[in-house]
Amino acid sequence: MKSIISFGFLTIVAALIIAISCQKAATGDLTTTPPPTGGGGEQKEFVIASIAGRILDDNKQPVSGALVKAGSLTATSDIDGKFRITNVSLDKHAGLIKVEKDGFFQGSRTIIVNANAVNNVSIELIKKKVSGTVSGSTGGNITVQGGGNIVFGGNSFVNTAGNAAYTGTVSVSTFFLNPTAPNFNEIMPGALRGITAANEETGLQSFGMMAVELTGAGGEKLQLATGKTATLTFPIPAELLKDAPLTIPLWSFNDTTGLWKEEGTATKLGNNYVGTVTHFSFWNCDYPYGVVNFNAIVKDQNGNIFANGRVVISVTTDKYTTYGSGITDSTGWVGGLIPKGKVLQLTIYNKCNTVVLTKDIGPFSSNADLGTLTVSNPATGSVTISGTVTNCSLAPVTNGFVDIYLDSMHTHAVVTNGSFNITISRCSSGPATATVQAYDLGGNQSGTASSLQINSATVNAGSLSACGTTLTEFLNYTLNSVSKSYIVPADSVFSSKNGSSYTIYAFRKGSGSGDQVYLNFSATATGSVPLGSIYIAESNKYWFPQSSITLNLTEFTAGSGGYMAGNFTGTLTDSIATAPVSMSFRVKKQ
Repeated sequence: MKSIISFGFLTIVAALIIAISCQKAATGDLTTTPPPTGGGGEQKEFVIASIAGRILDDNKQPVSGALVKAGSLTATSDIDGKFRITNVSLDKHAGLIKVEKDGFFQGSRTIIVNANAVNNVSIELIKKKVSGTVSGSTGGNITVQGGGNIVFGGNSFVNTAGNAAYTGTVSVSTFFLNPTAPNFNEIMPGALRGITAANEETGLQSFGMMAVELTGAGGEKLQLATGKTATLTFPIPAELLKDAPLTIPLWSFNDTTGLWKEEGTATKLGNNYVGTVTHFSFWNCDYPYGVVNFNAIVKDQNGNIFANGRVVISVTTDKYTTYGSGITDSTGWVGGLIPKGKVLQLTIYNKCNTVVLTKDIGPFSSNADLGTLTVSNPATGSVTISGTVTNCSLAPVTNGFVDIYLDSMHTHAVVTNGSFNITISRCSSGPATATVQAYDLGGNQSGTASSLQINSATVNAGSLSACGTTLTEFLNYTLNSVSKSYIVPADSVFSSKNGSSYTIYAFRKGSGSGDQVYLNFSATATGSVPLGSIYIAESNKYWFPQSSITLNLTEFTAGSGGYMAGNFTGTLTDSIATAPVSMSFRVKKQ
């Protein structure tokens, strides 16, 4: 049986769709059976299938230890971010895979599932960062990370656990998903498929998307109270501004169905869309359009199956937006939903992100079978890299990995009893230079990154040292004579970067306590810099600066992947009392 790689989320953005604004959105024409009561789109039809894929962060690094959920089954991503779930029951027309990991927004992918086959997915997780806080009793304004803002009214919050009113400090985590960003389809949830207010399934074009989560001072999950609203402002990307309609439907993501639900309207004001919402999840400004189903088989110039290739489809009049995409399966099959009645361009990439085929297709008024597509793929190959790893005592590493950066991809090879051996598929067979770096997780050490010449199918990296750089990451502080510590791996301590601006986050893993710290500053080297902001939440209190504070940076490795460390003293307030604070930290740079 052919194995569908779910192009289920390939509902392609189309900037010039304003002309169909008065039309009802067509369904995907996948079946003639009616939808279930209260649903929309296709009727649920459950099939047994397998799911495999890889979880990355937004720096393309593998994410290990992520919990992956599909149907009633779960799996945990390995050291290289890979997972596999076998023989799970999923909705054929909208199979939902969800990913959870401390410190990240929930990731997900909605796919068309092929029964009795392995369906491949790729998901990038968005780091969860507190953008600011507001008072539950008075509300306030939050600037969204990446663009936009949110305005909350007073007495607008409830605790989701019991629906009781909440008037304490509200921590607001946000992220703006720009639809023109290269990784938009990898970080967005579910698929660009929605259910309209008229209960019809439709394809969606995003003009801006926002992730929002609300947390109380004690770690409570919060929501807007019944009858309360918040006002969201979405910046319209410059590339899409000329095609943005004056009003556009607002859609919330349903993490049970894996589809978007139309809920309200946003209005274009200047270069932004502004609308009100009654609850929080991911929110999306999308224009609906009709879709049809398509499928194709992809082979290389020698007639071999072209597996794990990325297929992208765009409307030819729109060359700016990042479009929906899918991955060919082990039989070269790919299929899903595409815009109806539009001239399209199909582009296929190999695993090294090299274009191997560009082809104009469409317009289609009904389901389309593209037959066999032949790509011109450079000679491929594989390399097996092996070696040994020792710790600072020159003993074999028993808990670690080796990061191998080759052909623009990071791969993590697990170290077992001091040795590693991994075969990596390549997009070429020619000579190349890889970068290797060994890590000793048990000893909290890493070695120095070194170059490794790849000039044959088997390469011995020799003996690598996982010693020299301390991996211990921590954030320690004393506030009002009480000391607290966040230490990796028991706690989460990590950083994010925006230009020369750095934000450090620390919180308890899985405790639900709500204790957390974040601080922000701008720096390019060691020395004294002003602390931009600091926030400490503990118990039911929120502490913030009463006056300016100077941060002393004692360690600041150039480039990403290094470390930064620093300390400061100052005074914080909880709006009632003031208290002295001292803090020191060391964290890996992003």
